[in-house]
Amino acid sequence: MRVLFTTTNWRGLYYCMIPLGWAMQAAGHDVRFACAPTQTATIEQAGITPVQIFEPVGVVELERLARYAAAAQAPETFTDDVPLLHPITGQPVADVADYDIAAEEPRFREESRHIIGRNYRSAVEFARAWRPDLIIHDLMTPEGVLAAAVTGVPSVYHSLGMFGAAETSLYDPTDAFAAYGIKLDRSLVRYVIDPTPSMIMPAHGDALRLPIRYEPYNGPGAMPLWVLDKPDRPRVTLVWSRGTANIFGSQIPALRHAIEAATSEGAEVVVTAPAAQAETLTDLPDSVRVLREFPLRMLLPTSSALIHQGSGNPMMSGAAAGVPQLILAMTDDGFEMGRRFSLAGSTLVKSGLLATPGQIRDNVSQLLHNSELQNAAKAIQADMASNPTAAQLVAPLEHLADKGQITAGELSHLVNGRAVPGGRDVPVSGKPGEL
Repeated sequence: MRVLFTTTNWRGLYYCMIPLGWAMQAAGHDVRFACAPTQTATIEQAGITPVQIFEPVGVVELERLARYAAAAQAPETFTDDVPLLHPITGQPVADVADYDIAAEEPRFREESRHIIGRNYRSAVEFARAWRPDLIIHDLMTPEGVLAAAVTGVPSVYHSLGMFGAAETSLYDPTDAFAAYGIKLDRSLVRYVIDPTPSMIMPAHGDALRLPIRYEPYNGPGAMPLWVLDKPDRPRVTLVWSRGTANIFGSQIPALRHAIEAATSEGAEVVVTAPAAQAETLTDLPDSVRVLREFPLRMLLPTSSALIHQGSGNPMMSGAAAGVPQLILAMTDDGFEMGRRFSLAGSTLVKSGLLATPGQIRDNVSQLLHNSELQNAAKAIQADMASNPTAAQLVAPLEHLADKGQITAGELSHLVNGRAVPGGRDVPVSGKPGEL
């Protein structure tokens, strides 16, 4: 069987699909990850074959544009604490007038629209040539949905967690779906692979949920022996993503405040951050270890708490490890994801741009001393561990590819006869879902 995964130009959104790619390969299936050239090395390092068919959409640039546009509308709301970055170069600007956002933003978005249109066509052309039996797509690659619809094979949305089938991006500014005679609506998203804990599961509408155990993958890296040692005091792991640094710069006060708060509690602190940001973390106590792009999954087994900026990858990795979390969200998406996850009781959420040192200090203290947060984190871990592994989903996905559909009853039978939360023993109706 041939399985095509379609990926966005933001690795945090497709890392969740890597373990399923491994499982499909281990079962003898031919796997390809469609990507932009900027993601080729990352996918190769995971041991999966990339196919460079997409042009990179400037996700980071679009985020910086949005922030710059907000600054142009209300300059008084932005301070020097977190510099405003030039949307294209990423360098700090001295004044919002240094970039003509009114003239440049429409041009950049029009260029992005043309890239998206070409990516839709590339996905269809590759699917017609390679003839996959199944297409699996991430949150931001509706190219996979279109390619599957045109070639008549099933498609499956693979959630990174916390985003339901009704929220997958079906953005089509180029009318590519209509050009291929495909009606664009939520009925195209019929199946969702979802690792979200059951107590806070997002709504999937009429899409059939295929639960999966979250297997943390945060990129390659060698394991040093010290990560096996149980620390003699609580270890707080703090991860700051490359995307956050690229959007907001390397000087983020919340990061420094979180380190200071953890050390004031007597904790050992391990920070993993992009190289440029790590270099700014100087004059730190001896109890702070700064690592560059280190895989988070190796640190969590001996960690007492996790602090991050609201990305799905660290949030779900921390959930799988059973540690309480503090999310210092830097974007609206990060804050919303953190808010949803906090409903399970293991996580605290603050704005990384607005939180005061005192608020961060209080939250870090709660992570280390509040037994309710800690117990909730363990309950979430147990919930997630009860889901089928990626290897156990291979048989249902083979059935889906072979028959063109799968019912909840068939899914339950194929996954060792276990009941599936949220499933239905009827074929999926295909009606649009509502969140």
